[in-house]
Amino acid sequence: MHNTDIGQNFLIDESLADFITERARLSGRDVVLEIGPGDGVLTRALLRTPLKRLYAIEVDERLRERLENIASRDGRCRPIFCDALRFDYESGLGERPSKIVANLPYHITTPLIWTFLERLAPRGMDYMLLMLQLEAAERVVSPACRRERSPLGITAEAMGSAAVLRKVPPAAFHPRPKVMSAVVEIKIEKNADIANDSTWRSLLARSFTQRRKTLCNNWCASCGMTRESALRILSRHSLKPTARAEELPLEKWFELAQEPAFVLKNRDNGERNVLES
Repeated sequence: MHNTDIGQNFLIDESLADFITERARLSGRDVVLEIGPGDGVLTRALLRTPLKRLYAIEVDERLRERLENIASRDGRCRPIFCDALRFDYESGLGERPSKIVANLPYHITTPLIWTFLERLAPRGMDYMLLMLQLEAAERVVSPACRRERSPLGITAEAMGSAAVLRKVPPAAFHPRPKVMSAVVEIKIEKNADIANDSTWRSLLARSFTQRRKTLCNNWCASCGMTRESALRILSRHSLKPTARAEELPLEKWFELAQEPAFVLKNRDNGERNVLES
């Protein structure tokens, strides 16, 4: 029985798995991380490429025999049975992954992508090709002035680029989800440490505290800032008093992150990271 409580909608469309692996352009140098391999349709497709190593993290012990059988036929595959949200990505893998290719469990999509950006991007992971619920995909790729705009999407844009490659119908999975899905490609080309920048994360979180409220109201409520101070900051950056977080283009977030009122020390070394706009 599939456990939908942990997002078990297994990919069954082998042509889609082939599309994903072709798009990933894997070489003999690539160490790949897969999350939630399930029945192994994508796993087997990945192993038909010349990749160097594949680490497949699965939480469901009932799938151990199936995945270990795949690994026994191809020594490049290393299944790991654990909770992907609790796994130690810094030291738990034998090698640092360069790419993540996965059909992510839908109920933990956002925290997982944040984990990858925080823990793996600074260590050389520069590419993700992910199957996401369409709604989550739109939050990752949404440009400014769209209601789907989110802190995660802004951060992905700050690190490089994110795009929906194709939409995927429920029939590609078993059991069929009740929603459309999408294949999302995320490229990390700069600012590899930004997801760990305390100022950046805090600024975004506080600005999006309540989406229907203005930046001014959110800052006053979450930062202890006076309305006059918030309005002065908006004015300095040529933003209207009625501006909302979803409306701001990326360059405005870089500007705001330099405002003394928002600057925090980073967790790791107490220093601010230098952001590349």
